[in-house]
Amino acid sequence: MIKGLYEAHLPVSNHSNSIDFYKKLGLEAAYQNEKLAFLLG
Repeated sequence: MIKGLYEAHLPVSNHSNSIDFYKKLGLEAAYQNEKLAFLLG
C-alpha cells in the first residue's frame, strides 16, 4: 500500500497496464487519455 506520494513522472511501455497497476494500489484516475494519466491517492 502506498502511504504517500507527491508526484512522479513515469514513462511506461504499456499505458493501459500501468493505469490498471496503480489503480490496484488504490489510486484513482483523475484524468486520462490515450497517452497521459493523472492518478490520485
